[in-house]
Formats: sequence, structure tokens, C-alpha cells
Amino acid sequence: MTPPFLSLSRRTLRVMVIYTLSCVMLVTAWPSGTIRALVDETGTDQIIDNSQADFASGVFQRTVVAAAPSTPSAPDVVGAVELAPVGALNRNNWSTSSTTLPLPLSDAPVVSLSKYLFVIGGATTIDSNGESVSNSNYVFRGEINQATGAFVTDSYPAPGNDAFKAFPIQGADPGPECDIVIAGRSRSAAVAVPATTGSNLGYIFIVGGNMYDQTCATYNFSTNLVQRATVNANGDIIAWNTPDTWRFPTLDSNGEIITNPASSELRGVQDLQLVHVRTSAGNDFIYAIGGLSVAPSQLLQQDIYPYVFYTKVDANGNLTHPTNSSAGTVWAKLADLPFPLHSGTALAVNTTRIEGGAPVQKDAIFLLGGCTTIDCTLLNTSVWRADVNPTTGTLTWTDQVAAIGSGTQAINIQARHNVTGLSFNNRIYYITGSTANSFPGASGATATIPVAIFNDQFLLEDLTNSNIYFVGTNETNDRVLPEPYRRVGAAAALIPAVPPDNVTSQVYAAWMYVIGGASENNEPTNTIFFGGVGSANETTSATRAPEGWYYSQPFPVLTDNETSRLLALKWFVDLNRPSSNPEADIRIQFRAAVTSGTCRESDFDPSPSISNPERWRAIDANPDPVLYSKDGLNQVRLINAFPDEEIQATCMQYRAQLIQDPGDRTFSPKLLYFAVEKIVAAKPDIIIETFDVQTNNGSFRNIVLTLRNLRKNSLAATRSVVAASGGGGFFVDLCIARRTDPDVPVLTSVPAPDPNAGGSATPACVTVSAQVPKEPFIPGASYTVPLNSWNKANGEPANWNTIFGTPGTYDIGIVVDYNTMTGEDAEGRSNNRGESPSAPNGIIRTITVVALPTPEPESIKVFVPVIYR
Repeated sequence: MTPPFLSLSRRTLRVMVIYTLSCVMLVTAWPSGTIRALVDETGTDQIIDNSQADFASGVFQRTVVAAAPSTPSAPDVVGAVELAPVGALNRNNWSTSSTTLPLPLSDAPVVSLSKYLFVIGGATTIDSNGESVSNSNYVFRGEINQATGAFVTDSYPAPGNDAFKAFPIQGADPGPECDIVIAGRSRSAAVAVPATTGSNLGYIFIVGGNMYDQTCATYNFSTNLVQRATVNANGDIIAWNTPDTWRFPTLDSNGEIITNPASSELRGVQDLQLVHVRTSAGNDFIYAIGGLSVAPSQLLQQDIYPYVFYTKVDANGNLTHPTNSSAGTVWAKLADLPFPLHSGTALAVNTTRIEGGAPVQKDAIFLLGGCTTIDCTLLNTSVWRADVNPTTGTLTWTDQVAAIGSGTQAINIQARHNVTGLSFNNRIYYITGSTANSFPGASGATATIPVAIFNDQFLLEDLTNSNIYFVGTNETNDRVLPEPYRRVGAAAALIPAVPPDNVTSQVYAAWMYVIGGASENNEPTNTIFFGGVGSANETTSATRAPEGWYYSQPFPVLTDNETSRLLALKWFVDLNRPSSNPEADIRIQFRAAVTSGTCRESDFDPSPSISNPERWRAIDANPDPVLYSKDGLNQVRLINAFPDEEIQATCMQYRAQLIQDPGDRTFSPKLLYFAVEKIVAAKPDIIIETFDVQTNNGSFRNIVLTLRNLRKNSLAATRSVVAASGGGGFFVDLCIARRTDPDVPVLTSVPAPDPNAGGSATPACVTVSAQVPKEPFIPGASYTVPLNSWNKANGEPANWNTIFGTPGTYDIGIVVDYNTMTGEDAEGRSNNRGESPSAPNGIIRTITVVALPTPEPESIKVFVPVIYR
């Protein structure tokens, strides 16, 4: 049955008749719609990056952290980002660590997880032919003080020492070349994969290696073992896994992977190039490239591979087949290299480039160095790059790795084998190794670390304008390892640096370690060399990269633990452009998001769409049409840059592109600090402070309705209604229904505010409405709606004799701002049908009438023009 509502069909222009004792006042009419008028406000500054420690937490692409300026003016402190210097490494940044390995080791891979280094196996004795006579059975773990780069010392039992804790490698069946359990090995390959779930740091995967045991038929052979060590949050190895399906693959005569673990044709591998890639799609792939196989029981006792295999690491740290979960092996074969290769180095690299206005991470692998024959009489001088498909993991190889003009070219570099390498900050470090055309090549051991730099397209840059892409190969002028040291078969790893706050001396973004290896006399060593990288003094060269990017970490921007409204971005730069670099610049972009308690890269919607509030936005503080920043302080008021948007955030990130405009290649702009001005992202919240339908002696007497603007019981979190939505007014609606049965409610719910209703719509159940001015609703203010403000649809005052003239029981419901004209958000609208929080269907008041109404007299009455609804 249709409830007997006394309803309004539409809202028209009404006049509220409000009498005064002796005069009539005419008040200017309000506008007939809601105008959102954003206004600028004054907030507080939050300095995001200022010190070297602040900047060092970000991501550098051809940029570095610098100890500049030398004499800062407040609020600036020592710390800046500038373009990376390009040249041979500065040997003054390198030293010999006072810490030594527990054992002399060569051909021992090293990996890092967080602040820990793991030295895996290795040869402790090498014969004159370069073969290991004894191997380490341990993983030695060292902990790094990330502020200084020094090892943290403790008392570890033997075979560890004061800096390295020893974890026994789990022995396992090495494969068909030997039928006893063996643990020790050298010339294996290893990668570390950080965990994506759970509390563990991650996993270490050890692939292949050369094993030696006198009880085997032949002493030295390659193993096909693939083992996983699980590392907990304290850096301890807590578990080992060695499934047969993980073993390194052998191909049959048809080029298919042999999946029978008992096959007599299985071979092991050593000296392969192993690399882990975590792609932009969040997939973890491990690539095994090339390698040498020593299998004395096979007809072909030694073989060199051009093969490329890969496997996928799942969220639990298990290896899985990349394309076929039911395969008998976890490895899949990709296209071969153009030539066989062992004892080189493969480096995972990534960069962020701008495509379609959005930053896109790209992943690749660089392959360099190594031997193309078994005995290393021929060495690889080429550089190859494989672009990684982020979803499938497939590789696309090219030798067009270097930029020349607007094109690309293949290049040749100094040949080295038993070499290692690292990549950091868009640089490639080609670390020690042997230049001799022989194995083991100790006579050609080196003390240099040649360096190259690549751009966002993974193209190597010409560092001297003379087709030289790697610098630092001269063993006299460019040596990095202190005299008299040279190394072959060493390993290297990086640990992120964590500089102390407000330090004024030059800091580094990472620490690099060169560990163990054989000397020029082919003897394993226990020495460790380390140096800082990612700094303005990484090289003594004055030449700078032509351009580069700096990505800040995502950082929280709460104000009083509330969502913030961002008012302005401010950045201070040293950009006194020389005449040779007139268009040198710093371009700033930012993105902001409202998150649920987290602040991570993954919290941002990467879409570049103009409708995406979390998109990257460019800002411009320089009136010059070409330039974006000016020397000194730059400020952009966001209400001017984005006049139609109120930018709210709990999490924010910025990026800066530094441009040299190469004329003088020694010039670099400097970003000295970055700050955001913000306030609490206040919103109106119209709450129903009092809603009471009063009777007197059985007759209707009064409606007492007091509204208050107060959000979350905090004035700081509350915004005035006019500031949020412009001037004018809004409506309060009453739904009144008389029951046919006094015990059965006829009004069981009232509609919630509807943002899509439009300005003239009314709730279906409405009986009378009151027009309420916005101006009184400053933060915290209350406003009582006069009884004579209630009107019918035709603008006539409510006739309470008609509404409550029939005796009976009445239900009265309320809807505040049904048309959403006050600027409340969804949380604010949730209490617009009664007390906070509203019942699901609204708050219904009930009265029983037995006599005609006796409304309270009004003492003050004013004529006020009202708005259309």
C-alpha cells in the first residue's frame, strides 16, 4: 500500500516569510546552483629530501648524490642530486678491508641480500693447470655496516672468523660423474632472489660448479646440482633444497631436455653466466647462459655451450617451468647465443623510460667477457644485450648496444675471462679478470674496473666523444685495487649504503666489494677490497652525463595523521646556467595518492590518463617557455597549476630530470632540496546535532533541528561549506507519514543523499523542505533551522494544521543535503539521515497527535528570497 505521505513533487522558487517586529528586510538572492570555488590556503612545509641521507634513499639513473652546497643557507643542508660524472673510477675511494675471508678462496660466487654478503664455496687450493684441488664446503656470511661499508664483527665459531659466520653447504648427489654425496665446489654460479612474501630475506640459488673428490673415478668434474638456501630475516641460512627436477638441463641428440634423472647422458656445468631478473611485471626469472661442461665419463669429456636456459621463481621461492607446469624439468630452452661462451659475466639491468607520458620500467641483460673456446685461447670482445619480455621472460638479443649519433652500433671492448661484473645507477662495472689468452690466465690478472654508462634505451654512451664506451682499462693509470694486488676469478657484490643524517663529507649510494680470487701466482687469496659508488666523486673525471633522472622514494604526507591537501611544491636548485649551457634545466614531476596505510610504488595507478588523480604531473616554475626551473627557490601553487583539482594525498613521489644541454660537458644542475606545502584535507561534515519533534498535550508543538559542521570531532579536519562548495544554500527534507495502524511503522526508511540526483531533485518521500544558508557553517559552527523555514513544493510555508491535523501516530524522517551541495565526501554524507553513524535506513522519529497543532510563536520574521531546487 502506498504510504499516506504528504509529499512535494518538485522544488520551485520560494519565498520564506519571516516577519520582524517593525520592518521588512530584502536579502540578495542566492545563486541557483552549486559553484565549487577552490581557494588557496596557507599550510606548513614538509621537507622531503634535503640531506645526502635523504637523497641516497632514492633511485638514481645517471645521477648521483653530492655533498653540496658547501655552505648551505637554512633550510637547506649539505646534500644534492647532480648529473653523474663519467670516467674511470677514483682509486682514492677504494681500500683494502681489514676483514679477511676465513679461507683463501678463488672462483667463489658472492651474492647479497639486504646488508649481508654470502661467499659460496670456492677453491682453496689450485694446481698448476688451474684445477681446484680442494674446495670450501661452506657459505660464509658477512654483515655490513651500511653507514661505513665496514664489516660488523662478532665472535663466530670456526671455520668462521670475527666477521664471517659459516653455514655448511648441504651435501648432495653430484650427478652421474660420482656416486658419493659432495658439498664443496668452485666455479659454480649463484644468484640471490629477495623474498616477496613472508618474513625471510630471500633465497640463494647455486647452479653447477666444479667438484673434486679423490674417491671419485676422476677427481674434477662439473655437477648438475641446483640448490636453494633459504635466508631468514637475520641473514642466517635456515634450510636447503635440492629437488631432482631442478638439476641443470642436458640436451639429447634431438636438442630436447633430458628429464630422466637416471640417464647416463646427463652432464654438469660450470663457469656459466647466471643472472636473475625481476621484471616490471613482478616476475622472477633466472637465466643460465653458456657454460663449460667437464664430464670425464662421456665421449666428449669437455664441451662449451651456446645454450640459454631459463626458469621462473614463484612467490614461495620454488623454481617452476616458465611455460609448462607439468614438464619434467623446471628449465626451458631459449634461442642459442651466436657463439659458445664460458667464464664471462651477465648483468641484469633496468631503467625507467617515459612512454606515452607514463614511466615504464624496462629490463635487459648485458653479456660481456668470457672465453669462446674451452681453453680460453679465444676471448669474447663483443657486448650483447638481451631485452627481457616482462611477462613471458623470453629474450631478444642484439649486438647493437651503443649509441652513435641518432643510431646504434656494435662495439668491441677489452677481452677478459674469469671476470665478474655489476650494474648500478645505469652503469656497468667490468670487474678484474684476466686478459691472457690462456687458462687459468693468472698472468693476465687485472686490478682495474672499466666502467660504461647506458641511457634509457639501454644504449651505451660515448664517454669521450671518440667512440670509447668503456673507460678505465689502463692497468697503470686506472688501477682500482691498491698496489700490488691483481685478481682473476674474484667475485663482486653491492650493498646499499645508508648514510648518517646531516653528514657534510661526501657519501655514497652503495658499497662495492671485490672478494677473494687468485693472484698473479694463481694462488687463492682471502683479501677483500671495497669502495663507494654512486657519488659525485666516484670518478676524477669532470665530464658529466648529458641527462639523468632521480626518483624519490614514495613518502607519506599525512598532516596530523589525516589525509593532506597539497598546496604547493617547492624545490631549491643551483642552476646558474653558463652561456655554453643555456637550456640546462631541472624538470620536476610528481604524483600523489590516497592510500590505506601504505606508501609504496605499487600504491599508485600508473595510467597517464588525465582522469587519473594519481598520474604523473609536470610542473613549471620558470616563465620562460622552454625552461622549467629557475636558479634558487622554485614554487608552484597547485591551485594555479591545476585549477579544477584539489589534490589530496597520504603518499607522494616526485622525480627530477636533470638536463645538461651539452655545451660544457662539465656542467651539472643541482637539486638541493624538495618540499611540499600541505594542510589537512579538510572537508565539511554536516552532522545532525539535534533532531527532535516535540508535542504538547497531544498536539504538535515544534521541530528542533540543529546542524553542525564538524568532521571527525576535529576542527582541523573540518572545512567551511562555502570554501568547499561555494556560496548559496542547501536543503533539508522531512518525510512525514501517518500510520494506519498505530503499532505498524509506515515510514521505515528515508533515502540517502544522492550525488547524481541533480540540484532540483527531491527525495520521493519528501513532505516539507527547509532551505539552509551555507555561510554559517564554518568549522565547528552550529545552526538551528527555524520552524518557519519549512516550506512546501510551491514555496508556501508549511501548514502544520494540515500536516498534523488528523489525530494519529506519525513517523518523521530527515535527509540533510539530498542533492549533495555542501561539498561533503562519502564519509561526511553517511550521517545525513540521523545521528552519527546513521542507522542503515535513517533515523525515524515518532509522535502521537490527539489535538490540533500549537506551533511555538515566532518573534523574528524576515522575507528572504530562496533558490530554485
